[in-house]
Amino acid sequence: MGSIYLTHQREDIYPEPKQFSPERFLEKQYSPYEFLPFGGGVRRCIGNAFAMLEMKVVIATIMKQLELELLTTEDVKPKRRGLVTGPNQPINMLVKSTTKSTEIRKLDKTVA
Repeated sequence: MGSIYLTHQREDIYPEPKQFSPERFLEKQYSPYEFLPFGGGVRRCIGNAFAMLEMKVVIATIMKQLELELLTTEDVKPKRRGLVTGPNQPINMLVKSTTKSTEIRKLDKTVA
């Protein structure tokens, strides 16, 4: 049985796998055997296509209407919480409107 976690940690596929580097997905098209965010084979998540579409719409809407500034300066490491992985500490961000120069609000919640 394959391990999704171990596949995503392979240095030959993902140079510096523990480094946050979303650009790696712009530089290379990964095969279904190299990138498994929704599992694989017959047990692959049936919500895959909808989740990817929804994520693109939400990110595009946020980036169009808001400016995000990261306030957390410490390294954030992943932490397992049952079946979900999230940050090991709160991630503080300053959220500003791109249409107005006024600050909307400061988020003091953990982003998961």
